[in-house]
Amino acid sequence: MRPYAQVHYLSRQTFDPDHSTVAAKAIIEAEMSRRMDLVHQLAVRLSALEATITAVDTARHAALAAGWSEEQLLELGLGAVENSTRSAGRRVARAEPEPEPEAEPDADHDASISVQLVEELVG
Repeated sequence: MRPYAQVHYLSRQTFDPDHSTVAAKAIIEAEMSRRMDLVHQLAVRLSALEATITAVDTARHAALAAGWSEEQLLELGLGAVENSTRSAGRRVARAEPEPEPEAEPDADHDASISVQLVEELVG
């Protein structure tokens, strides 16, 4: 232990539990606000990305309809966007997979996630 270190838990200062609760709540709310802002930014950017992909697909279909081939577009460096729908070739209807039965929500699991979140934010 360093000679200049202060040991707060041995001090005679009186701690106010209400003040500690308010301070802890402010820390958690600030962290949650920051996290929500980040999720909002991600959602906005993903929305813009989806709009861009849709516009690229529309332009690609127009180029193909105007007589450009898939190979020609690839030679020009204008390949299909990875997340877009396939723009050329025969389309085949696919059987939709059957949805898996939903598991019943586990209240204990939800509570443990909440506890873990609070511990991460406080710790």
